[in-house]
Amino acid sequence: MNEHYIQEIINEWNPIEIEPLVDDEYSFEIEEINNFISQQKKELTITSLRDKINEVFIKEFERFFTKNDESLDIAKKIMKKLSDL
Repeated sequence: MNEHYIQEIINEWNPIEIEPLVDDEYSFEIEEINNFISQQKKELTITSLRDKINEVFIKEFERFFTKNDESLDIAKKIMKKLSDL
């Protein structure tokens, strides 16, 4: 999947509420998520993607990010974009 689509979705979400947000602010996290998607291929599920999103953001921003329902919505948006490509 093109990282550009993931970047659009993650930046719109802006889970750490960084202002002003630079386009590549979450580039490391986006790369991690993209790699996970590529590795999972046909086994990718919304819940596994949600769990990976939570894992990546907790690892990088543990003091500023907690698991929440928004990551499930983000996983759904990414999965929808995957199916549209």
